Amino acid sequence: MIAKDARSNRVTVGPRDALATQAVAVRGARLHRAGAEVDAVKLRYRSRPVACRVAGDPEPGAHPRLELELADAVDGGAAPGQTACLLAGDVVVGYGTISA
Repeated sequence: MIAKDARSNRVTVGPRDALATQAVAVRGARLHRAGAEVDAVKLRYRSRPVACRVAGDPEPGAHPRLELELADAVDGGAAPGQTACLLAGDVVVGYGTISA
């Protein structure tokens, strides 16, 4: 912990860049196309798509867990419980719930 501010109910635990990640795990995933076709992911409703690839190039269907390798680090954009929307261009080709 770096600082506490009781008035704003805020605790600072580290620098923002410490939240950056280049890998995101999703659970309960469904692919409508092969994993090799996924080229981006939206990690939040109002966020821009982030270039990515799905590790292992899985086949279409249900998957208990998928690993996404992001082309660029994302600052705190991978919030557990949010839906990861998997894209091929501007077409939705899969989804999953971001894991902790």
